[in-house]
Amino acid sequence: PDNQTDHMGSYSWLWWINGVDREGRRHWPDVPTDVFGCFGHGGIRAMVVFPSLDLIVSWNDTSIEGRDRENEALRMVLGAVVEPERKADTAGSFFLCGPGDPEGFLYRGTLNPDGTRSGDQMQLIEKLAPTGANCIYLIAVRSHGGDGDVSQNPFLDHDPTKGVNPRVLDQWEQWFAAMDREGIVAYLFLYDDDALVWNTADEVGGPEREFIKTLVARFKHHKHLVWCVAEEYAEKLSAERVRRIAAAIRAEDENRHPIAVHKNHGLDFSEFADDPSIDQFAIQYNVETAGELHAGVVQANREAKGRYSINLSEAADWGAGAESRKKCWACAMGGASVMVLGMDIASTASSDLRDCGNVVRFFQRVPLQGLEPHDELACGATTFVLAEPGARYVAYSWAPDGRIGLRRMPAGRYSFEWFDCVEGAFVSQRSVSVASGDGSWPRPAGIGGEVAVCITRVGD
Repeated sequence: PDNQTDHMGSYSWLWWINGVDREGRRHWPDVPTDVFGCFGHGGIRAMVVFPSLDLIVSWNDTSIEGRDRENEALRMVLGAVVEPERKADTAGSFFLCGPGDPEGFLYRGTLNPDGTRSGDQMQLIEKLAPTGANCIYLIAVRSHGGDGDVSQNPFLDHDPTKGVNPRVLDQWEQWFAAMDREGIVAYLFLYDDDALVWNTADEVGGPEREFIKTLVARFKHHKHLVWCVAEEYAEKLSAERVRRIAAAIRAEDENRHPIAVHKNHGLDFSEFADDPSIDQFAIQYNVETAGELHAGVVQANREAKGRYSINLSEAADWGAGAESRKKCWACAMGGASVMVLGMDIASTASSDLRDCGNVVRFFQRVPLQGLEPHDELACGATTFVLAEPGARYVAYSWAPDGRIGLRRMPAGRYSFEWFDCVEGAFVSQRSVSVASGDGSWPRPAGIGGEVAVCITRVGD
C-alpha cells in the first residue's frame, strides 16, 4: 500500500515490489526482480529486502531524490551483498585492499596456438584466497603501445580487425569465476598506459564499441568486478574519449559495476568529478611515506565530496613488511581503498598478503557510510581518525604503546571493537562509559602495539 505511516512517526512511505508500484508503474528498472522495499517521502529512512538472500538492509538519512539517487541506493545495498562471508550480525561494508599487480596477469605463461595461456594464474588465485587480500589489478589490452608484447590482447590472431577471440574470454571466465568465489575483485583495465588500438580521437567507433560490448556482456555477471577505462589515460586518450568509453560500459552493464579511471601522478579528478558514468578515481600518488600517502588521500577524499569513491591504486616504492602494512592502513584511514603496486602475488610474502587481508577484515566489520577523515580528533597515541562525530569513530595507532585517545567525545556508553593489525585478533568491549570531552583508553590484553579500534555510541 502507498502512503502508509511509519510506526516510528508521521513519515509516509512509498512501497514498491520488483521496482513496480501497486498501479503497475515501474519506477526503478535497475532493481533486481526478487526484491521489495520502501522509502520515506521525508527522506529519513529506507529499507530493501532481498527474499532469496534472506537479507534486509536499511539505512537512515537517505535523502533519495530521483532515479540517480535510487540507483546509488541500490549500489549501497548491493555492496552489502557482495561480501560472501558476511555474518548476520555484521553491519559493515565491502572494502578492497590487496595486490596492485601483476598487470600482466591475463598473459602470464606460454602462449598456446588458440590464443590461450599455459600459466600460473590459478596458482596465484589459490595463494591469494586464504589471506583475505581481495583484488588483482589486471589489464585486457597491453599491446598497441602498452607495456606488453604484440600478443597481449584478446583478439583473434592478436588482430583487432578480426574481433575478440572467444577461447581467450572462456579462459578469463575460468579465472574470474574462481576469483568471484573467493571474494577477489577483478580490477579490470580495458587499456594499458600508452595503448591505443583505435585512433579515433574523441569518438568511440564501431569496432571499439563492439569490443566493449563483448567484454561487458561476458563478465558483467560477476559480483566482484570493477571496470577501469585505462591506466594513465591521458597518455593516449582524451578526457572526452574516456567519458564516452565509460558511458558505453554503463549502457551495457545493467548490474552497474563501478567504473573507474586511472591517471598519472596527482590528486585532481575534476574532469570526471560529475560524470554520471564514472564512479571511482584510481589514484597514482608517488610519495615516499605513509604519512604523505594519508595526507594525499584525505585531500582527494575531501575534493570528491561524495561524488565518487577513491582507490589508491598505484604508489611507487611501496616497500614490504611493516612499511607496507602501515601504508595500507594510512590510506584506508584517509578514506581510500588500497591496491599495492609491485605486489605481484607470486613473489609476495604471504605475510604481506595477510596484512592486506587484515585491513579488509577490520573494515568489513565497520559501517563505513558517514565516516570521514577527522585527524583533528586524535590525541594520546592515536595516529589517524575516521569519524561520524558523536556516533562512530575509528582510531588507528602505529605507536608501540600508549593509550588510544579521542577529542571532544560526547558522554555516553560506547562499544569498542579492538583489532590487532599485525596478528589479526579482535577484542570486543560491549558497553564502556565515556565522559564528555577528551578521553583515552588502554589497549586490552591480547592487542599489540599497532592497533585499530571502532568505537560506536550505543546509549546515553
